[in-house]
Amino acid sequence: MNCTEVLTTLSTASLRDMALDSAVMAHCDACPDCARVTTLLRDKEYEAATLLNGLTPMSNPIAVAEQSMITSHRRRLGRVAVMASGAALFVTIWIAASLTIIPALNVADARRVTRLATETISLTCLSPQQAADIINPYVRSNGSAYYIPTTGISAITVRATWVELAKVRNLLHDFESDPKAACHVPLGSLLNKDQPSLLKADRSAAPALAPDKATTPSKTR
Repeated sequence: MNCTEVLTTLSTASLRDMALDSAVMAHCDACPDCARVTTLLRDKEYEAATLLNGLTPMSNPIAVAEQSMITSHRRRLGRVAVMASGAALFVTIWIAASLTIIPALNVADARRVTRLATETISLTCLSPQQAADIINPYVRSNGSAYYIPTTGISAITVRATWVELAKVRNLLHDFESDPKAACHVPLGSLLNKDQPSLLKADRSAAPALAPDKATTPSKTR
């Protein structure tokens, strides 16, 4: 082993860990320069060890253990506080929702249900007057009305709540889709076959006019 190898070994190892018969010690016995370096290094290691042994511990082990227990207790309390805060926040949100948001939604739904809408419903079988007679009992809310056209249009205009409009549409659909409705039955089948004079009536005869009577185009309920 040469001097370079000895210095490299001493830079990463301690003289305390080297045996007396090691290659480094054997080289130092033959090389005065390396022996002087090892002597200085051994003295410095001794001084450093003496200095470290004379230092008082920076913290008492008992104090460290007590501090660890206090820190652990604080962490547990912190978790409990976070859970309690979350529960309180949930309760606050629930109370606020039950007192403000839910009533507001209920009021909005009530307004939507009671709000009036206007819709014109076309008729394929019933006449407007027949449709009016059918829906009259169901259009009763405040401000509701239906309008019978005066120009012969086969339709009826209804102003009512959404619930009433749905009921009116269903009623008119049921009546118009019924194959037994009067508007679907041929005119001749409505006459009594035992009275042939009715079948032989003069179709070109002028109808008898009823006296003039004021009619109301709309009914409001």
